[in-house]
Amino acid sequence: MMHSISEALRDQNHSVEIQYVQLSYPVEGVFSANLTIPELEIDISEVPSTLWFIIANADTKKFVIVDLQDSPVITYRLDTHKNFVFSLVGQFSLERYKIESGGCIDRTKLVPYVYTAYYPLLTESLREEIQDIRRSTEKLDDRIFFYGNNRDTYIHSDGDSNTQKIREVISVLEEKYPNESCVGSWETKLPLEEFFKKAATHTINLGLPGHQWCSREHELWTLGLPVMLYEHTHRMAVDLIPNYHYIAVAAGRRLTIGMAKDPELAADEIVKVHREWIKPENRWRVNFVANNGKERMDNYASPKIIGKITLPLLALGHW
Repeated sequence: MMHSISEALRDQNHSVEIQYVQLSYPVEGVFSANLTIPELEIDISEVPSTLWFIIANADTKKFVIVDLQDSPVITYRLDTHKNFVFSLVGQFSLERYKIESGGCIDRTKLVPYVYTAYYPLLTESLREEIQDIRRSTEKLDDRIFFYGNNRDTYIHSDGDSNTQKIREVISVLEEKYPNESCVGSWETKLPLEEFFKKAATHTINLGLPGHQWCSREHELWTLGLPVMLYEHTHRMAVDLIPNYHYIAVAAGRRLTIGMAKDPELAADEIVKVHREWIKPENRWRVNFVANNGKERMDNYASPKIIGKITLPLLALGHW
């Protein structure tokens, strides 16, 4: 993504230099680090070390954050810096930004951005193979498919004493609907390519909220596979349209991370919606949604296009 944006900037005759800043970790095993960039007068601690980068004006020292996490940590740590202009936020949840920043973040400086596949080059290279698997599978597996982390330690709290497993809905699907779901936790995770190939053999794939770098649904869209999601609440530069880009499930009340507060209610709704979409008369809709999801990724979130999409959002010349 950085290289694509750099190329687009060079096409407009900007001088571009990519620098990788070494983060220092105060405690081994902790996912936050100290960030020091003397050229921009940045020296702060406790920032996440993944899925964000900074675009800076070398003359004015002003900078923009490109933040692909749904967690607001990097933005609210730099929100009051004198040279901070705004953040391009790839997974923009106003509710989460408000709650997790203690309500003190300047939300006028949050600009909805896009989100890409985590491994865009890999997924794009697998497209034809994945579609060949899907076309050649004599009968697609109609069970809901999801393999992902659901360990007991994978929990979330909204700031009070109540905690909840992030993907407890998986356990409910497994126990309550064993014949209609093909789901599993950490122990059943597959190597990435095997995961995509297995996903191709299922009629519909389930996407669930997780940590900020969980982007499997974006990869499934890139591959042209249909995805079922809780109704998407994040703001993006190009919105995801329910039942057009993805099969939408109403999950009821949600926690800030996006998971359902009532996993059993969410599981019931997932199965209810799934049963409707796999009916013979509705199969065309599954393919229609998969194609629309793929086109959205191609047109707004592929490595080839991301630089051109970013430039208008950067508001160059104003900082």
